[in-house]
Parts: sequence; C-alpha cells; structure tokens
Amino acid sequence: MELLAGDIGGTKTLLLRARWRDGQAQVLAEKRFDSAAYADLADMVREFLAGACAPVAACLAVAGPVQPAPGGGTQARITNLPWQLDSRRLAQTLGIARLHLINDLAAVGYGLDLLAPSDLVELQAGQVQAGSLRAVLGIGTGLGMALVAPAAGSGRVFPSEAGHVDFAPQDARQVQLREFVRQRLGGGRVSCERLVSGSGLALHYEFLGGDAVSPDTVAARAVAGDALAAEAMTLFATVCGAAIGNLTLTCLPFGGLYLAGGVVQKNLSLFGGSVFLDAVRDKGRMEAVVRQVPIYAITEPRIGLLGAARYATLENADV
Repeated sequence: MELLAGDIGGTKTLLLRARWRDGQAQVLAEKRFDSAAYADLADMVREFLAGACAPVAACLAVAGPVQPAPGGGTQARITNLPWQLDSRRLAQTLGIARLHLINDLAAVGYGLDLLAPSDLVELQAGQVQAGSLRAVLGIGTGLGMALVAPAAGSGRVFPSEAGHVDFAPQDARQVQLREFVRQRLGGGRVSCERLVSGSGLALHYEFLGGDAVSPDTVAARAVAGDALAAEAMTLFATVCGAAIGNLTLTCLPFGGLYLAGGVVQKNLSLFGGSVFLDAVRDKGRMEAVVRQVPIYAITEPRIGLLGAARYATLENADV
C-alpha cells in the first residue's frame, strides 16, 4: 500500500511518500519544507506529490491539538503557524481517500516500536517494568507529550497538551526568569513551553544579558567557550529537568520516558549530563521513584514521520 506521511511543525515540515511492506516504510520520496514559506499545507503537499499518483492513505502529524470537526473528520490549528487544517477538506482537495490528522507527539508514540536500539541513547537506566505505560516528550519549537498505553504488539497512544501547564520556578532566580518572560509576552501566565523549547533556550540567554539570537547560536557559543552562553545552557538544563521530572511523576512511565525533538537531538550531551538529570531527580521524597523510570533520547530525526506512516496503515486509524 502506498501512503503519504507528514510531520508538520512550526519551523519545518517533513513529507514522505512510501510503500508500506512487512511492517516497514519503503521510501519512495521524502522532502523537508520551510513551514512558514507556505500559505497553507495543501499547497505544500501538492508540490510534493506533483507527478505522482495520489496515495491510498495519508496521516499528517501536527504540532497542536487535534479535535473532531463539526462536519465530520478532525481539525487542528498548528500552535506556531496560522494554519487551520481540516481532514475531510484536505482529503477532498488532495484526492486522498483516507486522510487522518494526529498530534505530532502521538506520532512519535506510534513510531517507538519502529526504532532500532541504535536510535536510542540511554540517559537513565531505571528499571523497566513490563506492561507499564510509556511516555514520549518532545522539545523542539514547542513542548509536547503523549502517553503510550501498554498492549500486545502495539499500544494505543493518547496525546496531551502537557507542555502548556504553568511554569513552576524552583528558586529566586527562576522567579526572576519567569517575570522576564512574562514581561516579554506582555503579561499573563507563563507556560512550560515558553521556557522548555528552542525559543525558551534563546530567552534564557537574553534573560542573562545576552543578545537576541537563535537557540542554535546560543549552543554554538557555549561550545566555543562563551561563559554567558554556557550559563544559559546550564540554567536551561535545570529548567528542562525540573519540568520533565514533574511530568514523570504525573504519569509514572515505568515502560520508559522517551525524549524527542530537535533541541534534544542537537544537545545530547546536555540532556545526558548531571545538571539535567539532577534536576529531573530533585523531587524530595519522590526522588527514588523518579530514578526508577528509564529515560532515553531518540536520535532518529524522522521518528514522527515514521510514526505517522505507521498510523496511516492501521485498520482502525480513526479511533
């Protein structure tokens, strides 16, 4: 069966045309797009599929909540893009019989069982408990999370918007950081995503007195020996660790907590370092519990795309 899979984020979109055979996606075509360069997703997909027959099924993983649409099907608004997507309208526009929208972190969850051992870096050994919940957490343009229920063969995945919970400062400096971000946003609440994300890393650097640069620039300056950038990376690791520790306690994923996203993949040494892990474990009486959760970093950058491809093949993909 030929299919279309997409991983649509606020910064980039990955599209894949593949043939699904023996539980694997055989790639026919694949391309990365600059999301903001297109007025809508349909134009991008049409350009990608130009000259090819419409696939039988499609699954598009989107960075944002997916909800039932009034006329049937599902709809989604990309959190960091002005795109409003409707599965039925997209299917009709593109001539695809079965088209599904799912949350991008749910797609990562559906892709877990497609990963090879070489696609994972163990950050904390923990103690895997058979038949337990797994969780995926993505740190990229934003912050997302999904839960993978245990099941024989493949577990059902439940998306969430846990990245938008309130940011909880751990000390006086983090209180100042929150107030800095609050002022930058024009007042109101500050969510975890504002700080535990690529743009959040850039805000950490500005908070400490740095100039407004990209998160990649902050990381590069830190590697080059810039003391302020190194301090920003350390503070960022502490904030990320505390937030991830909170989410770990919320769902207790003894089957494994999997970290995905560009920020994680580009900064593996940071997330495998003591500053981050100490912050994850700093949960008082619950520290021993958090230490039991296995934590991995996913190094396969196409995990969401592969998960979307797998979802497109499921017999009951709309449940």
